[in-house]
This record gives sequence, C-alpha cells and structure tokens, in this order.
Amino acid sequence: MRKKIIAAVIVTALALCLAFTLAACNNNDGDGGKEGGDTGTLYSIQAPAASDVYTVSGLPESAREGDAVTFTVTLTHPADSVLNYVEVYGSEMKYNKLTPADDGSYSFTMPAEPVRVTVDADYYPDNDTDNFLTWDEDNPTTAEKWIPHYDGDMYFDSDNLSLVANVTDDPKGTGGWFNNHEERAFSLNEDVIPNDALTVTYEEEGNRNDAYMFTVDIDRSKINAGTAKIVLVVENNSSFGDESVLACTVTVTEREPYETVEIWTETVIFDVSAIENDENTEDLYFTFTDKDYDDGTYAQQSQTILETEYEIVDGKVELTINYVVGHEYEITLDYRMGAPKPATPDISFQNADGGEYQSGVLTFSKDGGSIELALE
Repeated sequence: MRKKIIAAVIVTALALCLAFTLAACNNNDGDGGKEGGDTGTLYSIQAPAASDVYTVSGLPESAREGDAVTFTVTLTHPADSVLNYVEVYGSEMKYNKLTPADDGSYSFTMPAEPVRVTVDADYYPDNDTDNFLTWDEDNPTTAEKWIPHYDGDMYFDSDNLSLVANVTDDPKGTGGWFNNHEERAFSLNEDVIPNDALTVTYEEEGNRNDAYMFTVDIDRSKINAGTAKIVLVVENNSSFGDESVLACTVTVTEREPYETVEIWTETVIFDVSAIENDENTEDLYFTFTDKDYDDGTYAQQSQTILETEYEIVDGKVELTINYVVGHEYEITLDYRMGAPKPATPDISFQNADGGEYQSGVLTFSKDGGSIELALE
C-alpha cells in the first residue's frame, strides 16, 4: 500500500513538472522570457536639447532594431522661425536627414545601435538693428500685389518694394572700409513672398568700394496676399563669424481689379513726306495720350510707337492704337537718341473712316476704323 502511495506522488510530481515546463515554453517567445511578445535589445534614443525655438513630442527614449520611430517637431513661433533640418545620427548609420511626412511628422527605422536626434531651427524676431546694420526708418511694411494695367503692361524694377539696410557701424576687421562681404535674403513664408521674388543689391562709395547700404528688392508681381517675414543676412568676410541679421514683417494685399472698359482699335496713317529727308527723321517716334484717362480702369494711359516699330513706306507711316471708346487722344512727336527736339510740325487732317482730328486732338467713332494725317 505504501509503495502505491509513493508511486502516485511521483506520478503527480512528474505531471506538475511537465505542466510547468510546457507553461514556461508557451510564455517564452524566444526573447529570454520577456513579457508582451517584444523581441530584441532596447537601444537608447537621445532627444534634442531643450529649446525656446521648438518642441519635440512623441519621441521615445528607446526602441528595438527595426521599430518605426515617429515624432513631431513644432516651432514655438512659426511665423518668425525656420526649421532647417531634422536628422538622426548613429555611429554606424552616420547622419541621416529626415523628410517630413504630409502631416509634418518625422520617422525613421531604429538601427541596432543607440542614436541621437538633432533639430536645427532659427528664430528671427523683427529687429531694427543688429551689429553693423540698421533698417532704414522709412522702409515700407506693406505692399500691394502688382497686376497689369492693360494688355502688354510690363513690370519694371521701379515697381519693386525696397527694404533698405544702412551700414551704421564699422564691421570688425575692415579698418573702416567694408569691401569684403556676402549677402542673402530669404522669406519665411514663400506662399506669400517666394524667395525668387527677392534680390539683394548694395551701394558703394569711395575708391576702395566701401559698402554703405544693402537693399532687398521685392518683385511685387510674384507675391500674394498675407504676411511674410523677410530676413537679410550680411556676412563680413573680413572677420570670422562677424555678421548682421535683420528681419522685418511685410504685409501683402491684393489689388482690386481694374474696371473693364470698352476698347476699340484704330489705324492712324501719317504722311511724313514733308520731313522724310530731315537728318533726324529716322529717330522720330509718336505718342498718343488719353486725355480722359482714369487710373481705375483697365486701359493704357499713353501709347508710344518707336522708330524701330514702324516703317516709312511711300512717305507714310501706318500705326495701330487701342483706345477707350469716347475718349480724346493727344498726339506728340519727338526724336530719340539725343537728337534736338523737333519743332512741332503742323498736322493736317486728310481723311477718315470713323474718326476726326481737330486742334491737336483725335477722336474716334468706329472700331477698326482709320484716320489719315499729314505733317507739314
């Protein structure tokens, strides 16, 4: 009887041992007994240093090889800052710059080594002066987007918005002569003012090319409504690390569309036989000026036809102008290329099909009509 009891105890002990062994096997997924099914070694992730310019959120302190690590970087002052780059570094993987996803987040696949995440961002608050540069107090802070005033209207540099920075202190190591420098300007909001709308120039004086003024020109035909921070950086190459950084905010508004008016076309023929042989006739040009011009309309105030835009055929010049219906136009003749201004010739009315000329003024009454005048 005693032997049976001992045997039963042994069998029970063996059964419990087998059950424990099976349970241990079921709980061990090859990770040395880790719970939750995680496998592999945890590697540390060093976060960027604390900053007043940006914050990093969602970045774990560690991850296992092959894990997808995702986090976000948020600028503290987004309108005044620029996020230059985000990168992750490991001794084996080296530097790896990260590209943001559509939602602005960043991610990377964890390697089998500790890594360090770095964020490079700059903060550009508006300022009046920095080091050797000062914004001109008369600089504009608003700009209106340029739109054409009429068909064929062209944009010129005189239409730019200009931000002037004056050299108000001697840059280090220049000895009072600032002739070794590099300059650049950029926008923090390219949806409003793109970088290709910016041009930096400088003015010099003295026989040693002493720079005394830097200007950021903004092409108003390329900008859009909103606000944008413009940053000017001037580096003094005469001294290591010596630079000035100026920033200002520009507000852009859209211009109200010009009022559309009815415009017709007229052919004007001038008989120039009387002056065809004058020595300066080849430099003769014609200007038609709208005497009833309204700046709020989509129309051209004056139209000039240069000597390169017409031919004298059988003593006559044929010109085509666009005119606002019901307006009167004044005719002016002059010479180009520095030739003496001619005495204004008498202009006589010859014939017309839908127009008239009287007391130096043209009027029209037919689309596509013509009028012929003669110089005397």
